[in-house]
Amino acid sequence: MRVKAKLYPKEAARLLREQPGVREAVTGATLHFEANRKRAYQEIDAEAWRERARRVKDHLLTHLDHYLELAEKRLQEKGVQVHWAEDPEEAHRILREIVARHGVKRAVKAKSMLTEELGVNPLLESLGVEVYETDLGEYLIQLLGEPPSHIVGPAIHLALSDIQRLFHQRFGTPLDASPEVLAAVARKVLREAFLTADLGISGANFLVAETGTLALMENEGNIRLATSLPRVHVAFVGIEKLLPRLADLALFLPLTARAATGQRLSTYVSLIQGPAKEGEEGPQEVHVVLVDHGRTALLHDPEAWEVLRCLRCGACLNACPVYRQTGGHPY
Repeated sequence: MRVKAKLYPKEAARLLREQPGVREAVTGATLHFEANRKRAYQEIDAEAWRERARRVKDHLLTHLDHYLELAEKRLQEKGVQVHWAEDPEEAHRILREIVARHGVKRAVKAKSMLTEELGVNPLLESLGVEVYETDLGEYLIQLLGEPPSHIVGPAIHLALSDIQRLFHQRFGTPLDASPEVLAAVARKVLREAFLTADLGISGANFLVAETGTLALMENEGNIRLATSLPRVHVAFVGIEKLLPRLADLALFLPLTARAATGQRLSTYVSLIQGPAKEGEEGPQEVHVVLVDHGRTALLHDPEAWEVLRCLRCGACLNACPVYRQTGGHPY
């Protein structure tokens, strides 16, 4: 990480020479997000909300062992298969076994920063599984072979002209195709993937220990499809993503939405309680993989543990003047 930080000035300058439109695209998007957040926060007592959320997370993190055991118990009561992954290698082993057991050939994925952290896509591809990112921004950068450049807007560094060229090359659309035409092409491809996938993969915004409920937030509807149409759903959840009570969602869902996109609430909120019951539609198996990957060590760090409160809303990126120069793609 220190080596990459030293390379940043040189590589950022190179990127801006080669792709001068990146700065304008990233700055415009982040300023838009930040303006929306400020308007949304003006409607509430933002500091009081944040203080309440801080107290809940501090309680959760200082009693994490208790709530993890409770979450496991409640999930298992609902028929969810719970796995523990100390590191990416264990997460890979668990996923590899699920893929082999079900003969998975195609997977659809909801946007998940944890699966990026774990390298889930390269693993699936090495197993011969066809993987589709189903968030539109994630799908764009998957086609480009790039990592996401922002937590909320994975493709904010791309201009419309970049996407027009990409779709012209991949799908033969006109170079001046409108955003509506481009979206329709992506929708057609992804709908076919939803209907034929064996496996759906997601993260989780929150996991409620009291009830064993997975909460996922989105604005496109793709998460709802990815977690309900395939016969198997696997959710990768960082151990810090827990909340003690179901009632806590009434605070954390709107707080996250306001911070991330300036919305009072995300367009879709899915509360997943387990696999489908007999006679119901939905996945026949639901797996939750609880991931540590250094989080326990971070929890024991007297100076850094507070970072585990993070909601992954992306507001810090939107306010960062350095990030606005190149986004997440200096090199």
